[in-house]
Amino acid sequence: MPVIGAPKGHDRYRDPVTHQMTPALYRVRKPYFWKNLFALGIVGAIPLGVYAYTWRVLNQDDFADIPIPPISDEELAKLKKEYESK
Repeated sequence: MPVIGAPKGHDRYRDPVTHQMTPALYRVRKPYFWKNLFALGIVGAIPLGVYAYTWRVLNQDDFADIPIPPISDEELAKLKKEYESK
């Protein structure tokens, strides 16, 4: 059974010379534009929402509950000298 359609090597939705969309392709795609745009919004909102939630949760972290061990003046002077030498 022969396949009915465009001849071999010819695409009826693209111009064969410039490969630009033809008016037929514009007509075929028109009913799906708003649906696709809506789907893009939903699919794009999911990772953006995860990113925003993660950013908000990580910025709430407070290290005030972690005790800082006391350091003597001798150790502090030694560490400053070691830091300055580098």
